Amino acid sequence: MTQQQVVDAGQQAMAEARRLWSVTTLIKAGLGAGEQLIDWASKVTAWRAYDDIEILTAYHNKGQRKDAIYWLKGARFEQRRVRMAEGSEVHRIIEAYAYGRKPKLDDATAPYDVQIRKFLEDHNPTFEAAEAPVYNLTYGYAGTMDLILVIGGKRVIVDAKTTDKNPDDPETRSMPPYADVALQLVAYARAERIGTSPANMRTFNRRRYYVYDPDLGYEPMPALDGAMALAVSPYNYRLVPVAIDDEVWAMFGYVREAARWQLSMSQRVLGPDVTPPSKEE
Repeated sequence: MTQQQVVDAGQQAMAEARRLWSVTTLIKAGLGAGEQLIDWASKVTAWRAYDDIEILTAYHNKGQRKDAIYWLKGARFEQRRVRMAEGSEVHRIIEAYAYGRKPKLDDATAPYDVQIRKFLEDHNPTFEAAEAPVYNLTYGYAGTMDLILVIGGKRVIVDAKTTDKNPDDPETRSMPPYADVALQLVAYARAERIGTSPANMRTFNRRRYYVYDPDLGYEPMPALDGAMALAVSPYNYRLVPVAIDDEVWAMFGYVREAARWQLSMSQRVLGPDVTPPSKEE
């Protein structure tokens, strides 16, 4: 089976089984690599080259150019895995508090826990949902939203972001939340249903999608008064209001269409090579 046939079969299967692209997959595919991500990746690569110059020199002295490039390129993927693990731990801590449990901590997660508890003490939120899947069958997407909280008498959907950056470090130029969280939150907020059962998530061509099973439990998405981003570092926390109005919703629609090009249409617009006619003809 050719690569194109694999793509076509996967797209057909997704349509037949009510498989829905994840919100984060759509945003990444629709926006592409932003300037901040490119800047971060170049920094991580440069840091590895400078901090581990002995290793790079050893590759150079042995004439192992290909291996050196592979080693340098790997720096950003290793850092991303670390950041993802860090984010998962912070989400685990918040989820534990949401369900009235005491989170398990270690030396790495304890500083984040301090800031999370400070947020809870400062704002005294009421947890209504945590780590719940949401689905929009009309527009064909799904996702896992972090929190629905009541803060100051208003029900808000909240996305938690994690960073290890110190705001007092002179090299820190920006910290989360970043603007694209509005696209994420407006999609979650305009979901039609919230799942009461664990999500069925899978991947296709390294892209995440959700399988919508009508036999699982669902409830209508509750009405919301707004949205916020909660950014947590070992040094502080930030609670930032996020716009999820009609204009942001329209922007998500444009991003979703751009993602459709990247995920589907771009893979079928080129035909086979045109060969010259046979001389015998």
